[in-house]
Amino acid sequence: MMENSKEYQLYLEALDDERSSWGRRTAIKRLSECRTVESLYYLNEIIIDKNCMVPDWLKKIAKEYYVDLCLEFL
Repeated sequence: MMENSKEYQLYLEALDDERSSWGRRTAIKRLSECRTVESLYYLNEIIIDKNCMVPDWLKKIAKEYYVDLCLEFL
C-alpha cells in the first residue's frame, strides 16, 4: 500500500510547510535516494504541484533530483 511506504512518508514531509526549509529539502533528497519508480512519481507530483502548496525553490530542487533519477532509469 502506497500510503504506508517510506516514499509516501518522505513526500508528506516535503509538503509539510510546518517543517523547516532544510527539513523539507532533506526529505526531497532522501526521496530521490530511494531510487524507485514510486519516488520518481512523488518527485513529479512535487514538481507539478496542482494545489500550489510547494514553493518554487523546492520545486527547483525536486526537479534537479527528478532529472537525475530519470537519467538513471534510462
